Amino acid sequence: MAGAEAKDLQSIVQAFREDGFIVVRRVFEANDLVSLVSALTACIRDVAPTLDPGEIYYEDAPDRPIKSMFRLENHHETFRSLLSDARLGDLARAIYDDPDALLWTSMFFGKPARSGSEAPPHQDNIFQCWKPPEAMTMTIAVDASTSENGALIFQKGSHKLGTLPHLPSNVMGFSQRLIDPLDTSQYPEVEIHMKPGDVCLHAVDSVHRSGRNRTGQTRRQLAIGCYSSRARRDEQMWASRLEIAAKLHADNA
Repeated sequence: MAGAEAKDLQSIVQAFREDGFIVVRRVFEANDLVSLVSALTACIRDVAPTLDPGEIYYEDAPDRPIKSMFRLENHHETFRSLLSDARLGDLARAIYDDPDALLWTSMFFGKPARSGSEAPPHQDNIFQCWKPPEAMTMTIAVDASTSENGALIFQKGSHKLGTLPHLPSNVMGFSQRLIDPLDTSQYPEVEIHMKPGDVCLHAVDSVHRSGRNRTGQTRRQLAIGCYSSRARRDEQMWASRLEIAAKLHADNA
């Protein structure tokens, strides 16, 4: 998708608003992925060992592979440049009908071979705390995602419920989880299979989860946070989120 046509953008916007997520195929080409992987490799080698808990999480495995790493834009120019990528920016501006929609942060989710753990059902807004929740995560597939290696699973239409109650999960890197499971007959689960270069857009109030990686291959994904110019951080919600995360880190120190 060198540049989505108006008709393509309309169908993307419509599906996103109705379902809470949409996969846009082939946004990034092979040469883009080479650059992203090179930058990611450098961050894992040079930056990861310097990061504090909360900036990076590791899987509970003997070799401690990386589960997730945050604020990559602070550590490498390639990830800073992603925040001004015209392809992603065009999608954000179209979805929110907002010329000032902002791409604000970049993240890495490793889901390493054999040891990649499950992510419990949750909404991203319990961690990001936007009000109104006019925000989304743009997930860039570095590797293919399948049923066996922990593909993202969304509950269709769940974003229309708003931010739901969560409770501490005791899971490092996903400190909260949904309290009450949603009825899958009313909000059916959709498993998202992506190829390298595809991008999945999902609303911060879209309920989602992912399973373990049972394969010998990684399922690496980058993610870009985005919000509309109308969204503001809910400070009370943010303070609660920080308190829960701090307790989890203290309990697991």
